[in-house]
Amino acid sequence: MNRKNWYKLIYQFAIILILVVAVFRMLFSKGYTPDFEAYCPFGGVQALGSYLTMNSLSCTMTSMQIMMGIILFAGIVLFSRLFCGYICPLGTIGEWIGKLGEKFKIRFTLTGVADYALRFLKYALLFVTFYFTLKSSELFCKKFDPYYATMSGFNSDVVVLWASLAILALVVG
Repeated sequence: MNRKNWYKLIYQFAIILILVVAVFRMLFSKGYTPDFEAYCPFGGVQALGSYLTMNSLSCTMTSMQIMMGIILFAGIVLFSRLFCGYICPLGTIGEWIGKLGEKFKIRFTLTGVADYALRFLKYALLFVTFYFTLKSSELFCKKFDPYYATMSGFNSDVVVLWASLAILALVVG
């Protein structure tokens, strides 16, 4: 039996709705410029790391993002994949694309060495991103982050090739 997790769906739709409202507000209100990186709790974890190691905050990060990062970290420890499954718009989009693939019977699951290699790559990318953020006190991932690239309209902080490849990997994955 396939039961729906209504709490998860409510969170996912709420996050997507908030982002859609921010985009429409940005398009129709010339005086409004949303700071899409300011509401990323993962950025808060990175900002906390930069603050602890270099005594500086990454980009425009504030104590609000640090608190969001601490709450995210506590949530991950207590509830496992809380961020990716409930809050992260990329996790939501990836999950919804996967369900669409199941519906059209074009989804397959990797096993064995390929599965382990991709899982290793995921954590290696996380480590590299975190490491370079700490070293530079700059949110390293925003150069290729599919969320930031899309929401910022591929602004000058984004490396278009890398962000496009990340978006392609999200869709294919």
